[in-house]
This record gives sequence, C-alpha cells and structure tokens, in this order.
Amino acid sequence: MSRDRNFPGPDTGYTSTFGTGDPVTLFAHGFSGSIRDTRPFSLGVAGTRALVNLGGHGGRPSPGPDWTYRTIAAQLSAALHTTGATRALGVSMSAGGLARLVTEGDPAACGLEKIAFVLPASWDHFTRELAARTARYSELLRTYLDTGDREGLTTALLAREPEQVRRLEPAHAWTRAKVDAIFDTDMRDGIDLARRIAVDHPEAAAGFPGEVLVLTHEEDPSHPVEIAQQYAQAFGARLEVLPPGSILWLGRSRVREILIDFFND
Repeated sequence: MSRDRNFPGPDTGYTSTFGTGDPVTLFAHGFSGSIRDTRPFSLGVAGTRALVNLGGHGGRPSPGPDWTYRTIAAQLSAALHTTGATRALGVSMSAGGLARLVTEGDPAACGLEKIAFVLPASWDHFTRELAARTARYSELLRTYLDTGDREGLTTALLAREPEQVRRLEPAHAWTRAKVDAIFDTDMRDGIDLARRIAVDHPEAAAGFPGEVLVLTHEEDPSHPVEIAQQYAQAFGARLEVLPPGSILWLGRSRVREILIDFFND
C-alpha cells in the first residue's frame, strides 16, 4: 500500500516532495500545523518543494515534553540535510527554529540562499506586556487541556482571529481539527513553546549572506508585528505586513504573489 503523501514516515525524513529539479526549497509549518498547511505557500515556487512534518505533527512522534526552539531547530537542521535544500520557508515556530539555526551557525542553514520567515512569533526577547499576555494565553490553553474542554479551546482559538475570519465555516472546521489534534496526540508536549525565546545570539543574524523575506499580518496576537519588525531589522530583510487575517485566509493570492516574486526572482 502506498503511503499518504500528506503523512510521510521516517523513511523519507517525514518529508513529502513536489516538483522536480533545482533549486530545492524546504517548507516547514507552525505549531499545530502540518504539510497540508504549508503546501499553499509552496504553490508556484520553482524547482523541488520539500515539505516536512515536525515532531508531534502529521503522525510524527513528539521529540519529548517541554519543547524549546532548540528542539525545533534540530529537526529543521536534519530536514535541510536530508533534502539538500538551498532555500527555506518557516511558519511561526519553524521561523523561530530557522532563525536559531542561522544565529547558531548551523552550516546547512547558513548556506541557504533565501529564507522566508512567515508569521514569526518569537525573537530574542518579549516586552513585559507581550510576555505577560503570552503567559496568560498559554496558561489558558493548558487549563482547557487539563479539563478536557475542547469547545472552550476552540472558542479561544477562534477569538484570536479577525471577525471576517470568524465568520468563515472553513475556519471553524480548521480550528476544530487543530483542537482535536492537540487533545488526541502528543502535540500537547509543545503547548508552552509560545513562551520561549527563539534565539540567544540575535547579533549573528547580520552576518547571514542570503536573501531574507519577513511576511506577517496585522492584529494577530499570536504573531505580533513587532516581532516581525525585529526579524527584519536583524537580518536587514524585506518586510511585508498585510491586513488582518491575510496569511491563512483573506489574502492568499497576495501571499502567493509575494512568495513567487521572492523565491523565483
């Protein structure tokens, strides 16, 4: 029986590939995401697109409890080596993992020609206000998990979306699926990752020789624009800030245009 390409196993390094030839671009998802969530970002990008499921996602076992960005970075480093990627896109936690690899001098990451950081959620520090807000949110999620309140968690996740998104039935279905995954798999090992700092040596970003794009949208409490601005400043990168709800729902055509322009140029 052939394996579902959305849920690749250890024989492929938990990656699925689409397209052919060079260059090879690695696409990595955010927390509670999977290959299915990153595939839209890869559409139209030239060459081979290698999409990876990280631990705790898409049927891949969790790397263990209490994830840090070092945990994510180690898996991304392995994926870069396995796929031979020369370019990469990381969403949310994977953006932080790629940033950690670059600033720690990982050879595969530092040799990348292009990196797109999409919805980065953590850099080298949080403001006091943001740290407190993130802690409250993580504690709220943990409470829902501990009490088995799936409906409460679904409502809490949807409440962080713009009103236009909250009215979309596909957004409700997508959120419910994520809640089920958090409850029913070992993905819950990473629930506190949002409180972690991605990089310890932010000054090292200035030495990255590749081209960098930072892509985010407004009014997203899980991915503040101020974090994206920190990435752009540190890497000397192109920064694109779209209207609320654009990245996953309301501006997909514009997101595709930006990524194709960046990767295919």
